Amino acid sequence: MSSSRANSSRAEEEVNPDVVNECVRYIISREGCKIPIKRAEIIKHLTTSNQIATSQINKVIIEANKILKYVYGYKLVQVEAKSGIQYIVVLNSDCESLPSTCMDMQQRKLLVAALVHIYMTGGPVKEDDMWKYLSEASLLDENDHAGRKILTDTFVKQMYLLFTKVGERELAKNVFEWGQRAIEEVPKIFLLKKIAEAFDKTPDHWHEQFKEASEDTGQET
Repeated sequence: MSSSRANSSRAEEEVNPDVVNECVRYIISREGCKIPIKRAEIIKHLTTSNQIATSQINKVIIEANKILKYVYGYKLVQVEAKSGIQYIVVLNSDCESLPSTCMDMQQRKLLVAALVHIYMTGGPVKEDDMWKYLSEASLLDENDHAGRKILTDTFVKQMYLLFTKVGERELAKNVFEWGQRAIEEVPKIFLLKKIAEAFDKTPDHWHEQFKEASEDTGQET
């Protein structure tokens, strides 16, 4: 291999630190709204603001993820979507509660309650059952359509919840499930402790849920 070809090959392998830092800056600036970041958006931003070949994007994202982990304590998680590859930004290490910066207090209460209900039910929760549960818990009025939209739209876009239709025709119904961000970010033992406090019980009172939560955190049951 000639010297010029070797130098060209090395140049293609090396990643410009400025481009990596710009990628980190862009990801952090997008993280606050919790909306997944499309890979296509990262590519467009980097190729517009920097002179970079699209063939280097993978390396740039890998290096940016290292900085997110070791400097900021976050990590990128790749998720699949109909519109293509997307990323969500979550804490790199396990936490003992829902991150406090994720939303305002009322939305936080709604999210925790919804996740608890799905978790304790052991599977998808029908839409009507969710509204009834939140109403009985005095967290959402029966006719609070704006509040309902937080669950069916905001939390879905943020990937804390899945809201999908199952069944056919007259048997069709909408159900709630845990979304990818909740799976990555919300410790089940935290939710179980919340429900235990409410009922003046210990978390292991609900054996199956406690076993699942303990397995997630690597604890002994």
